[in-house]
Amino acid sequence: MTLDNWSERRLAFGPAAQAYVTGRPSYPTEAVRWALPDGARTVLDLAAGTGKLTERLLELGLDVRAVEPLAEMRAAIPAEAHPVDGTAEAIPLPDKSVDAVTVGQAYHWFDAPAALAEMRRVLRPNGTIGLFWNTLDDSVPWVRELADIMAAEERASYIAPDPRPVWSGVDGLTDPEREIFPHTPLYDAERLVAFVVSRSQVILLPAGERAAMVERVKAITPGGEFALPLVCEAWRGVRTARP
Repeated sequence: MTLDNWSERRLAFGPAAQAYVTGRPSYPTEAVRWALPDGARTVLDLAAGTGKLTERLLELGLDVRAVEPLAEMRAAIPAEAHPVDGTAEAIPLPDKSVDAVTVGQAYHWFDAPAALAEMRRVLRPNGTIGLFWNTLDDSVPWVRELADIMAAEERASYIAPDPRPVWSGVDGLTDPEREIFPHTPLYDAERLVAFVVSRSQVILLPAGERAAMVERVKAITPGGEFALPLVCEAWRGVRTARP
C-alpha cells in the first residue's frame, strides 16, 4: 500500500457508512472482556466507526466515550456513547480519564507513535489498550473464494503463529500480548454484499468493477441465513505507572 493509497483508503469510509452498519460484524464478547482491566468502568472506543465495537462495550455495562473523525460514520454511533469528533493522534479527552482504550479494525490507519502517546496519556495506570481485527477464516473453502474475490487483506491464514508485538519498547506501556477468538456471526446474501462493499479497497473501485465483484460474490454465497466464519485477532497492552 503506497502512502497516497493509504491516505485515500483511510478516508474512504464515509460514503459507505450505511454498508458498514449493515455489513460489518461486531467482536466476540469474550475477546472484549479479555482486553479490559479488572474493574473497568470508563472506556474510550477510538476510531469507533459506526459503533460496532462501541455497542459491544455498552452491552457490557461500561461508560463509553466514542471518538470518530468521519461525520457520516459518527452519526451512526449510539448517543449513549457520547460520540465526538477526534483522531487517534489528538484524542479530545483529559489525561488519565479512562480505564481502557479499544480500537476495532482501525489501528493500522494510525500514526502509531503519536497515537500510542495519546492513548497512554488518557489511560489511568494499569489501564489497558485493546486492539481487535476480524479476519476471514479462509480455511473454509467458500470463504477462501470470497477472500480471493475481494483481494481481502484480513485473512486468518495471514495471522502469524508467533508474531512480533504490535508495538514494542514504548515508554509507559507493556509490550502487548495476543489471543485468538473464532466466531461465526449470522449473515444472509444482502448482508454479505454490504460487508464486501464496506471495504476501503472496494469503495474506491470504479462502479463497473465494484458491480462485477458483487455479482461474483452473490454467485458463491450460501442460500438463506448462514454463519460467516471469522477469526478475531486481539492484542492487549497495559499502561504502567511510569509517566
